[in-house]
Amino acid sequence: MPSFTDEIVACHDCASLKSARRLKMEDKPYATFRVEEKWLPKGEINVLFIAESPPWNGKQSYFYNRAEDNKSTNLRKEVLKYLNLQLDSFKNDGYFLIDSIKCRLNKQTNATVPSKILETCRAKFLGREIEGLRPKVIFALGDSARKALQGLSEKSEFSEFNDLANHKITEDYDKTLSGYRVILCVYPGGQTRNYISNIERSFSKITPT
Repeated sequence: MPSFTDEIVACHDCASLKSARRLKMEDKPYATFRVEEKWLPKGEINVLFIAESPPWNGKQSYFYNRAEDNKSTNLRKEVLKYLNLQLDSFKNDGYFLIDSIKCRLNKQTNATVPSKILETCRAKFLGREIEGLRPKVIFALGDSARKALQGLSEKSEFSEFNDLANHKITEDYDKTLSGYRVILCVYPGGQTRNYISNIERSFSKITPT
């Protein structure tokens, strides 16, 4: 896969957007924590997890930061719990996680994800990342990830991703689209505790029985 780290660091494509004030464009955890160098599996990508954006709360909060405290809503804690893995095993088992939005996004005062920011980051990175990684499974963590994947349908190589527009994240969605197996999952943790059975069902599709 081509290296995206330098591109992500240099990117300021959202700077002209009105919603740019909600981004920390100087803080790119993907580069800070050397994700490509340290956490990209050496062999095939069995499952590519796609989340929304890095956490807003501080420069240390991030999926790949070993020093991250185990808060009840921490994404790493939730994902590894459902996979029954430790972080090192996550990589060794061919799992990889990326964010649809590369900068930290402030959702503390407005939970809505700015569509222009999602579209800008998706258009520049997401399709190329998927093509480079060629995962066996794409696992969308939450509705923003679903929307980002759906938006890729504008490109001919992802045209079947348009099917995602007709489905909710809470559905039992597991289809092959444009050559990729795509699974939708409710974002684990936070305000989704009423959907534990949905989350367990989604993760059961990628974990050994």
